Amino acid sequence: MPRFSATVIDHFTNPRNSGRLVDADVSAFVGNPVCGDQILLTARVSGDVVAELMFEAFGCSASLAVASILTERLAGLSISAIETIEADQILQWSGGLAPDQQHVAALGADVAHRLVHNHCNGIQEDVNAIPNN
Repeated sequence: MPRFSATVIDHFTNPRNSGRLVDADVSAFVGNPVCGDQILLTARVSGDVVAELMFEAFGCSASLAVASILTERLAGLSISAIETIEADQILQWSGGLAPDQQHVAALGADVAHRLVHNHCNGIQEDVNAIPNN
C-alpha cells in the first residue's frame, strides 16, 4: 500500500471547507498529545442534521486530509448517524492509511463523536482558546 491514498493526497492538496464557521451552532476539538495532531470542527445544525461544517487541522498531512473528508461526509447527516461513525469507516472514506497513520482515523471518529456530544449537551467549546495558525 502506498503511504498516501489518492483520496488523502487529493484532500491534503485541495482541502475542502477549511476554516471556522462564524456563529457556529456547535464546535468540537480533539488533539493527540503524543503526535501533536489536532482537529477542530465547527458546524451549523438544522433540526437534527448537520447543514454546514468547516475544519481546522494541525499536524500531519493525514490529519488535514481526514478533517477535510469529514466535512464532506458529515454534512447532511443526522446527529444520530454521526454518532455511529467508527474509525474503520473513516479509513474506508480515506482510501486507507498507512499503519503509522491509522491513529488519525480514530482521531476523526473522536472529533465526530465529540461534535455529537457537544450538540446534544449544549456545549460550545471556546474555539478562541485553540491556536489559529
